[in-house]
Amino acid sequence: MNFLIVEDLVSDTFLLQRQLKKISVNPEIRFVDSEISLINALKTYIPDMVITDFKLIGMNAFDVIRISKNYNDNIPIVVITGNLKYEGDKDELLKSGAEGFFLKEPINTLNERLLPLFETIIANSQDKMDRIDRQRRKYDSSKSHSDFLREYTFGDDNEDEDTENQKEPTILDKIMNLFRK
Repeated sequence: MNFLIVEDLVSDTFLLQRQLKKISVNPEIRFVDSEISLINALKTYIPDMVITDFKLIGMNAFDVIRISKNYNDNIPIVVITGNLKYEGDKDELLKSGAEGFFLKEPINTLNERLLPLFETIIANSQDKMDRIDRQRRKYDSSKSHSDFLREYTFGDDNEDEDTENQKEPTILDKIMNLFRK
């Protein structure tokens, strides 16, 4: 799976990455920490899911939802935060377009709490997930034309390493692969 994480604390990005790797084998995870980097990422990367903190420097989860939905309404957004001051914010986030809301703590069980939501998103939003996959392939295809000369000139020395480092697919990966066939 491809994830875009919107988080302004480096330590939390590492913790989230560790939890996502428990859910999905070899996930592609990209991080952004500001509004401008979020906009740039959404212009050049099509994730399967956006995961955002609630309170960020210069913006909040409502801004992330608005910006993300503006660029691609098909991408599900999950809010994960350390604390929530106003309980009403959770309901407003869900009304605004978030697929789910989780507290980070206890961080060691976050993957177990996220997995059922991810499975539900994949199962119930298959049309959206298919559109995301088609958009990604179209983008990758157009990008590959511009990258052709660089790849041809410099080659790809990491091909052997990539096949050696692949892990056994997780349940979530298997479910995603079933829907992509």
